[in-house]
Amino acid sequence: MKQRRKETKTEGSVTSPAGKVLARAFDLSANLATATVYSIPERQRIVEQLQLVLRYFYVHLERKKSIYGFDPVRALDLMAGSIETLSDSEFHQSIAQLITRVRDRHLAFYGKTPFGISASLGFLIERCRDGEDVRYVVTKIDRKLTPKPKRLQPGAFVSHWNGVPIERFVRLNANFFDGGNEAASLARSLAYLTTRPLNQFGPPLEEWVDLRFELKGITSEERFIWKGFDATQAPLTPSLGRNIVGFGGDFNLLQLQHARRVQFVPQSFDAPAAPAGVARELGVPDIIGQDLNNGQLEYGSVTTEHGKFAYLRLWGFHVDNVDDVLHAFVAAFPNLPRNGLILDIRGNTGGYIAAGERLLQLFTPRRITPARFQFRVTPATRTMAGATSDFRAWSQAFKEAFATGELYTQGYPIEGTDDDANKVGQRYFGPVVIVTDALAFSTADIVVAGFIDHEIGQVICLDKNTAAAGGNNWPWPILRLLNPDFTLDPKLKPQFDKGILSPDVYDAFNREGVSLSDKATLYADGSDSDGLIWQIKDGTVSQIVRYAPDLNDSLLVYLDQGRHGLADLPVGVKVSFTIRRCVRTGRNEGKLLEDLGIEPSVGIEPNVVVYPMTLRDIMEENQDLITRASLELTRMPLYDLKIEVLPEGGEYRLSCQTVNLASVEVYSDQRYLAGGPASNEVPTAIAVPGGFHSVVVKGLKDDAIVARAIINLPK
Repeated sequence: MKQRRKETKTEGSVTSPAGKVLARAFDLSANLATATVYSIPERQRIVEQLQLVLRYFYVHLERKKSIYGFDPVRALDLMAGSIETLSDSEFHQSIAQLITRVRDRHLAFYGKTPFGISASLGFLIERCRDGEDVRYVVTKIDRKLTPKPKRLQPGAFVSHWNGVPIERFVRLNANFFDGGNEAASLARSLAYLTTRPLNQFGPPLEEWVDLRFELKGITSEERFIWKGFDATQAPLTPSLGRNIVGFGGDFNLLQLQHARRVQFVPQSFDAPAAPAGVARELGVPDIIGQDLNNGQLEYGSVTTEHGKFAYLRLWGFHVDNVDDVLHAFVAAFPNLPRNGLILDIRGNTGGYIAAGERLLQLFTPRRITPARFQFRVTPATRTMAGATSDFRAWSQAFKEAFATGELYTQGYPIEGTDDDANKVGQRYFGPVVIVTDALAFSTADIVVAGFIDHEIGQVICLDKNTAAAGGNNWPWPILRLLNPDFTLDPKLKPQFDKGILSPDVYDAFNREGVSLSDKATLYADGSDSDGLIWQIKDGTVSQIVRYAPDLNDSLLVYLDQGRHGLADLPVGVKVSFTIRRCVRTGRNEGKLLEDLGIEPSVGIEPNVVVYPMTLRDIMEENQDLITRASLELTRMPLYDLKIEVLPEGGEYRLSCQTVNLASVEVYSDQRYLAGGPASNEVPTAIAVPGGFHSVVVKGLKDDAIVARAIINLPK
């Protein structure tokens, strides 16, 4: 049932102070619905494809059914009989709510509204503790909001939302979000309270919101109308990065943060962070540099009443190469204090999982064991795993699981080996505190779990749990790419390069039971990061042929209607889902991260504290939070190991400047080479014979290894 399209009335452009056009604001009436028109065939395809992915590929299906008592596959069966009677917005909402009930943020449905378009009220509300009271506070207001608020200002305490006490509304609203635990659902509810991406949520049900608030002791009420906010004109930063097969991230949170940046911090698109040397208040970081995809990493120092410490703010792991984040951290370390580091990953949107896990080695002398990832065992996942070298490690595990009736394969690192996660070794030797919350997602969850499991340092969590999203999520095109219907001999590639459908090509299709007519035409369809693409048009049918050498040496064929039932989604519709689940290692070996998170509130995880944000935090740049983190650093042991390599003839002399170490020892593999006592006052000089490419230097205190560095020796 099509709805009548309505033109959007543009109210104005959103620009940066330098005049860059970043977004547009437009009227968002109750009848807008310009974003969602679904034909009946499109609805049928959406329902069918969701059923397929849930039934045969989604790794958490049985677990979620057991925990939440909801069967999404059966729900889709029931929905299929009524899709013709729903309006477009009702269909969108029904699919979105069904997916939400599964309680997996990795499992997401994005409708036809373009990525970047939101409904916005033009202000931001955050939660804090003010003495014994919990407060909901307006912290930011769009300076270009029209009409301008009459009384609302930053610092206002919100008490009611449309007549409902704000605390109760946030909890009720949490039922519409997909957090795997209460803390995650509440955090999502508040995060999306005043800005809602239309591609997932659709237009708000209410056209306006009546807000009751207190400001300077005076209680007021004011009405705010939802506005359309299109931030697609501003470049999305950071971009997602090339690695999608090993991805663990939140597309919607990335979109939300982008919209907030455009709306509330437009000046950030004109100039970099404040330069070094600017005087800062106690507890406010002095950012001296940025790196990784337009400022995904910010680094500097922060001074509090407890001293001066290193500060790193990491917003995501959206990078192209597995060592990009690691190299950025290593490059930043020489510019930072060495006596303690605050790693702030609040609201981190996740990204390249292995890139996140590679960070752990930088902060500990212990050997890192990366998290293990498992497929659910079905005929479809087994076939897929055998079709590409990406999953070679799991191939034997599928055979064993089928033979023994296991529901999941054995787990392996998501990329590479355990050795790959330890090649660089420790580079920061002072104490480390990591700050996280229930919005930090997926890869960020996995990094925090690894931080705990390897006993690296202290964790401060702003909520009673983390997002608890432990898994590898794929967008739909990756599932389609890794599930070709059949392959062709690579010897046929020259004919495709020439645009020829030769008799050999016809015969190859016929052998697979697919007949091409004499009117079939071959078109070069360009290329992407995975290789070359051709399209065979045969009447109303279109078949795709790909050459993706990184996946398979053969030519990959994708039928218009796949043999396994998989097909392309309607234009403008996107789906993501969890393909592999994450299993923790180390101290929590075998424990799942999904749904459980790190559970600091129940005392299960040592070295984890729950910290409620204060009014000063949310209004004055997190000063209380940073001060508390710096206090935790002073309570942890401080060590340092700084090594200078001096070639001497055919040997090397290592000058080891140490802090609080008793002795230093040098090894090649497991072979002891030399050692000596350590002192804070005088560097320890150690002679090392030539002939080695690298050595391992270990710092000891009370017979325990508390520092460890891998040193590459010059020729």
